[in-house]
Amino acid sequence: MSTIHTPSQARSDAPPIHAISPVSPPAPEVVSAKAVDDLLQSGPNSAREPMRPDEPKMTPESRAKIEAELDDLSAQLTPKTLDQMMRHPKSEQSKAHFEKIDRVLTADNIKGVLSGPNAASCIKTLGKIETQLKQESINTAFDPIANEQVEAYRRHVDSLLFDLKARLIMAPESGRFEMVRDFSRKEQPRLNSIHDFMNDLHAKGSHLCDIATEVHKAIGGLQFSHPEGLRPERYREPDHTQHSKTYSVSNTAASTLEHPCEIRDFVSDRDKIDVTGISKQLNKPLHWVNQLSGASGEMQLKYSRENNATVLVISGNKGEPALVAKIFGHVKEKDLVV
Repeated sequence: MSTIHTPSQARSDAPPIHAISPVSPPAPEVVSAKAVDDLLQSGPNSAREPMRPDEPKMTPESRAKIEAELDDLSAQLTPKTLDQMMRHPKSEQSKAHFEKIDRVLTADNIKGVLSGPNAASCIKTLGKIETQLKQESINTAFDPIANEQVEAYRRHVDSLLFDLKARLIMAPESGRFEMVRDFSRKEQPRLNSIHDFMNDLHAKGSHLCDIATEVHKAIGGLQFSHPEGLRPERYREPDHTQHSKTYSVSNTAASTLEHPCEIRDFVSDRDKIDVTGISKQLNKPLHWVNQLSGASGEMQLKYSRENNATVLVISGNKGEPALVAKIFGHVKEKDLVV
């Protein structure tokens, strides 16, 4: 009898379709609120150097423009001009002078021209400007104006008191107390105007003196150097306390929760944090959120008034850590360049 052989079923090493698990994308890296709060409560990390502001970048064209404006400023700042700026600080001409001084005499501009080929001539120009804005020059313009205002204040007070005495003589004795009390409570617009004018003048004079001090620090010993021997690297960094600073961060990996960088002495409405590089890294625009989900490009600021510190978080690509930076100071959304 012949044996009937049934065909064997084909076998495959591949697992059944239902056994194949779909590949899940990596979970987003989410920075918890607790982690942010813990960082806000911590003090400065002495083991790590704080982040330094960007070095100023000045092109030959912009340097030439600033050099020309320095020459103009040096010629314009005469004792007569300074007297007019003090006497009429709100005139259009005076406001233009104050604006130009603030715009031209920044730490970055001074550093830029002193690092250029015309450093020697710029030192002389800056020296003249410093002389016009230093304390002695400001006092020369300020003191006569202050004396005039004090005299005007005294004359007005005498006039008010004379008027009060005349009315007291004519008034019945029972009403004199009320007259004196009303007089003491009454606003005196003229006296308030003199007081406000002097306060404003004092603030403007102090500001000009501060700028002169910064110019003096910048040119310091350089003004006594031989022009032929002057080298840009001998320039001494001026104090940036009064001038804006920009901190650029171009990659989320530059500052993480495990190793956060620190920015110290940040001043809101003056300093900036530039994160445009991170937008390029992620290839998308950054956007503000109230609560982090870990989605790429999310930004959040948390501020602690008690510690005067801010934590900035920017979520990176999936599977990558977020940027976490601590800033000592109050950082607002408008302080970021996105």
